[in-house]
Parts: sequence; C-alpha cells; structure tokens
Amino acid sequence: MTVGGSGGGIFAMPALPFASHGIATLALAYFGVDPLPRELERIPLEYFRRAIQWLANRQELRAGAIGVAGGSRGGELALLIASRNPEITAVVGWAPSGVLYGGLSRNGGVPGAAWCEGGRDLPFAGFDLAAVDWDRKPLRFTPGFIAALSDTATVSAAEIPVERINGPVLLISGSDDQVWPSRLLSEIAIRRLREHSHPFPVEHLCYEGAGHGIVPPHPYVSFTRTHITHPVTGHDFELGGTPEANAKASADSWARIVRFFNARFECLQDRS
Repeated sequence: MTVGGSGGGIFAMPALPFASHGIATLALAYFGVDPLPRELERIPLEYFRRAIQWLANRQELRAGAIGVAGGSRGGELALLIASRNPEITAVVGWAPSGVLYGGLSRNGGVPGAAWCEGGRDLPFAGFDLAAVDWDRKPLRFTPGFIAALSDTATVSAAEIPVERINGPVLLISGSDDQVWPSRLLSEIAIRRLREHSHPFPVEHLCYEGAGHGIVPPHPYVSFTRTHITHPVTGHDFELGGTPEANAKASADSWARIVRFFNARFECLQDRS
C-alpha cells in the first residue's frame, strides 16, 4: 500500500514500478479527491485499517505479505499505521518523520490534528513560524521544524510508537532536505526502534547532498526541479539538494527498496 504526502490525491508514482517487480500495490488516497476529505485534517486511522483488511482478504495475494510505503507526510503516516496494525510486516518511508505533525488548511488557519483515532485527535509537534525567512523565495521550511524540536515535551508526546511495528523498517532521507528535516525526523524513529531493541532489521539511508526530491522511478520525473508550488497551501517552497544528488539517491534507494520488500515477503513465504 502506498500513501502520499501533504499534496493529497493518489500516490501512484511507485505503484507501477512496484508492480513491474511483482509487488502488487494499492495506491491509496486519503484526502484531496472526492468523496474524501478536502484537507489533511483529522484523517481517521480506521480508514486505513479497512484498506489493510481489504488487502488481507485478497486471495491472489501472498498471505501475511502486506507492506506500506509513503513519502513525506505519507512517510509519517506509513510509520503511524504500521505501529497500529500488525498485519503490516514491512515499512518504507521516503523523507519520513518519526514524529506526528498537524494538519494543513487551505485558508491558512491554525492547524488542528492531522490524524485521529476513535474520534480522538492524536497529539502533534509544532512548527516555529518565526524561524522561517518569509522574505526568501522559494521558502525553506526546515528551520521552522528544527526550531520547534526544542519543545521536547511536545515532541515526545507526538513521537510515533514505532517499536510496535511488526517487521523491518527502511527510511530514506537527504541531508539537505529544505521541506522538513527528514534526516533528523527519521533518526527519531531509528533511535526509538533501537532503544526498544526492535527485533527486525532497521536501516536509515541518508544521502549526502540530496533533498526532499528522492523519489521512485517514473518516466515524467524531472530532477532539475528545485522548488514547487504546494497544491494545498500555495507556497513556493524549496526542495533542497542538487539535481545530481537527488537523481543518484533516487536510483540507489529504489534498488534497495525493491530488495527490501522482496526479501521480507520471501521470508514470510518460507515460514508459511
């Protein structure tokens, strides 16, 4: 199952490449397309639980071989839903976060929770608006996230209990991510997994000089693009990294991701 980030819609980019390697993929939207919520706000985790059950009941799929892969806020989500659903036995995150963050509003209002469960909002870490240079274009949001990490009590409450994940974890980040500090946010998850002696393999691939644009292979991906306009907020923000570093990181990480999923699912088949 693939889940995208704060732009909404279907995270279809990795679906066809996964399928070409024999990995059947459900590209699941959770907001931004009808009849789903319009914004990333108070998305119920029960929605993903239903999708996981649907996959688990597919007779043509290998029993027990359900993984999740997400990018950016989808990487945060992948860790979150895997920590609550033991049916998920492998997790991959592109530029992910081991900490939960708030929702995004089209009207620029104060964000509420991005995720809820049982009707209750999940706690989320903050963002320091004052740490962002709003006169600089394109914008760099990473300083706002880094500054807010100093609120250790809030961050601790918003950490994802990744130690509950029922399988190996592979996280991918760039050292020059200017959207959010995915290297630091990934390390929070990695630290927690190791502190709890997670019984499955854990790996964080951090690519020097790469930014937020580490992506699965796709014929229409351009690594020359260094900034984009956010489809929800309308901000023009910098991705970070160089085109060369992003392209190299994307190619190297993709090969590792395919091996990661194949090794995990083959292991489960051998046990059955």
